[in-house]
Amino acid sequence: MKNRKRILSLAMAALMTVSLCACGGEKAETSSEKETESAASSGETADSGEPTPSGETVNIAALINTDGLAVWYADKMGYFDEVGLDTNITYFVNGTLQNEALSAGEADIGFNGFAGVYPLATGDYTMVADCDDGKGLAVYVNPDCPVVDVQGEYGKDAPDVYGNADTAAGLSFAVTLGTIQQIMVDSYYSNLEQDDYNLVSMDLASCYNALISGEVDGAALSMNYCAAAEAAGMVCLGTYEDITGVGTGSTVIVPNTYLDSNRDDIVLTLKAVFKALDEIQNDEDLEFEQGMEFFKEQGTEYTEDEMRTEIEVRDLYSYDKLKDLEYGNHVVFSAEELTKLGLLEEGSAKTVAESINKDLLEEATGVSITVKLPEGY
Repeated sequence: MKNRKRILSLAMAALMTVSLCACGGEKAETSSEKETESAASSGETADSGEPTPSGETVNIAALINTDGLAVWYADKMGYFDEVGLDTNITYFVNGTLQNEALSAGEADIGFNGFAGVYPLATGDYTMVADCDDGKGLAVYVNPDCPVVDVQGEYGKDAPDVYGNADTAAGLSFAVTLGTIQQIMVDSYYSNLEQDDYNLVSMDLASCYNALISGEVDGAALSMNYCAAAEAAGMVCLGTYEDITGVGTGSTVIVPNTYLDSNRDDIVLTLKAVFKALDEIQNDEDLEFEQGMEFFKEQGTEYTEDEMRTEIEVRDLYSYDKLKDLEYGNHVVFSAEELTKLGLLEEGSAKTVAESINKDLLEEATGVSITVKLPEGY
């Protein structure tokens, strides 16, 4: 195996547009290239009815998160070798950089998270899988915030969400604009029919620090910062699921040109990664040990408590959990919300809905996938 590491400068990251930002780690990017058997030596033929590797290197882009863990584990365990793939894997600190790599032709498959909605909205990409349920996102507020005095008035389906239109008026929230974090806060106020609030744009680490310092009333946070906020005595205003009324997930996307030319390579990539997802999801000790090793290798600081919390809160899509997946729902909802914010053009949600493909995932896993989209699609 040949290994190489690349570090992206802060200056380069700053040049990326905020509308492509998404969840992910905050540390570094690394790359590993895997040399494996060729298609000719894999023992498979085009007439076998099974997907056949092309023999070309598959360039995989993954985030430094739980989906990236599955890609890393599949590589470590030789699952790409088993299906006859030669892979080059690059781990990115956020979806912005991953989208840039896909657009530049430097990546063929993106394990992309929330940021996948932006390429899908162009009509030039296809969603071929979802890897986890995305849970662990929430809005936190200071314990003396007025919304904490009211609970149960947000909506009958979300009795745990704090606040009402009066107590939420005039508050300030730290968010990363153009991301799922902004959607949480905007959806909260939209459901309250209250438009008197302020958004302060920051990266995730700064959002957390601003909340703790009292610079803002609240902050929309990712899972690791939610755990830290909880430990610091902050109050969970509401989870993403309770605030929006829908779940989220982690999309896998491919350029349509690559799908047309390398369909079997995509199926085999998914086959290897979902084998890894299934093993990790069904063994908490394995997920803990491998997760701690993966994040440390990528330069991301994860405490044992944070790793245990992530395992408890977020489910990876094992074969069994794929059976209950409402495939495509969250990505179309995200497109609708981003359109309301002016970050996507009108009609983008329809384009995203038309980009959802379940066939490759079904072929890779042997599981029947249910597509469920918002009403009207």
